[in-house]
Amino acid sequence: MKNIALFFLISGLLINSIFSQSELTENDKLFITGKVWGFLKYYHPNVAQGDFNWDEQLFYILPKIEKAKTQKQLSKIYLDWISSLGKVSKCRRCNNLKEVFFDKNFNLSWIQNPEYFDKNLSNTLNFIKNNRAQGENHFLIKEKVGQIKVVNEPEYKSFDYSNEHHKLLILFKFWNIIEYFYPYKYLTDQKWDAVLIEMIPKFRMASNKTYYRRAVRELVAKLDDTHAVVVFDDIVRNYLPLKVKNINNKAVVSGYYNDSIGKSDGFKLGDIILKVNGLEMESEVFNTLKYANGSNANIKRTNAYYNILHGEDSIVNLTIVRNNDTLHIEAKRYRFKEFHYGNRSSGKKWKSINDYVGYINMAYVNRDDVSEIMNGLMDKKAIIIDLRNYPSFIYWILSRYLNKEKRDFAKSYVPVISYPGRFIFHKNSQTGVKNKNAYQGKVIILVDQETISRSEFTAMAFQTADNVTTIGSQTAGADGNVVAVELADGIKTYFTGVGIYYPDGTESQRKGVKIDIAVEPTIKGLRNGQDEILERAIELANNQK
Repeated sequence: MKNIALFFLISGLLINSIFSQSELTENDKLFITGKVWGFLKYYHPNVAQGDFNWDEQLFYILPKIEKAKTQKQLSKIYLDWISSLGKVSKCRRCNNLKEVFFDKNFNLSWIQNPEYFDKNLSNTLNFIKNNRAQGENHFLIKEKVGQIKVVNEPEYKSFDYSNEHHKLLILFKFWNIIEYFYPYKYLTDQKWDAVLIEMIPKFRMASNKTYYRRAVRELVAKLDDTHAVVVFDDIVRNYLPLKVKNINNKAVVSGYYNDSIGKSDGFKLGDIILKVNGLEMESEVFNTLKYANGSNANIKRTNAYYNILHGEDSIVNLTIVRNNDTLHIEAKRYRFKEFHYGNRSSGKKWKSINDYVGYINMAYVNRDDVSEIMNGLMDKKAIIIDLRNYPSFIYWILSRYLNKEKRDFAKSYVPVISYPGRFIFHKNSQTGVKNKNAYQGKVIILVDQETISRSEFTAMAFQTADNVTTIGSQTAGADGNVVAVELADGIKTYFTGVGIYYPDGTESQRKGVKIDIAVEPTIKGLRNGQDEILERAIELANNQK
């Protein structure tokens, strides 16, 4: 037994010796520096309380890192740097934890990796973890619902694309915000460490505004989150008046942001867009997909279509297929505000489809409308609620009529600023009240790819009704409040900041809301003016007679 123990001891020492002397690649050094810089930013008490200009600290340390050749040299640089940040005192309450954490995103095992750190450095990082910053954080505050708000970050509106360190700063800054505070990091297709490794050379080689912005868009798209949008403040985008759906991997006109404009410009429902300015749509999708945001494949592809169709030019030439004819349309793009889209006073709020079936379009309903609507529909055998839109935040008012008692419909988890990377559950979201006179008929909810965020949250609430069926196609899969992050060069990014589950633990992120009857719109149906999801709902509702 002594010989075996001696063997493992010698082997361990030999491995550490090999790692400490082996030369690290430039990418290795920058990868681990990005992680250490972010860890110290949110964990080291003196850094987290704002004692240092942390961006300047990265610029200070990078030239030293670039000169290091081995793990031993790298560890010494980090140790000297950490020492210069001041003493870390013992934290009594840091290890007196009573909370039940959501830990699918939490992993600090890398601070023990002998490939990068010697034992002394690993122990130092581990001590900082166990005696981490508590109380207020200079770089973050917590919003009312629980998501973070990023504060005290320089704007860098004047940006030098030739300065490699500045570009790495932006990459490290965004990457670490996601590393510690994005609730759905564990659901991304690509491991987040692998994203950093891949993006370091792309940011370093981004020699001008175009390539830099492409790198930012690709980075943000890797969140696999429909909320993860990138906005450039100096670019004015113009929009076609069209809504499109991905049907059989084709960009199909499925609706209009403004009916009169869309129809007058010569488009018809069911048109298939083949070319944009002479370029094949499919080849453009191939080139664009890695920059497209989306929680699932369908939404990513649909958003890739929109990225191709919208742009800065006011005129675009399209080649479309309508029935068996190939047509060429010179189409005008508009400022989005010209569509007056989302005007809640402009549409029909509710109606009786027949003596037995009522219909509510949540796109146009305000809180003051609910009483009138429900009083008008309470005697119907079925009520169809259309959530293929973005509703007002009034689910709880309508649920008073639909539920005979209060019910859980979602549970959420939010980041813990005092223990970055960990999340904690909030109390369950509830809807409805005790109501012996609640609606007794069938409730049918309509959803599709336009059901996103608040609309998905509302659908989950309505799904607690006594006799409910959800009909439609996969929703956007982005539920929870949104965080905004401003990056250099007038760039603002967004991502989902609160994690949402069904009470039974089913994820709504990426998957979308639960659907009982799947109905996928068809090109034929669109061309014939059919709303196939609504038709299926009416069929089900009529069976309640």
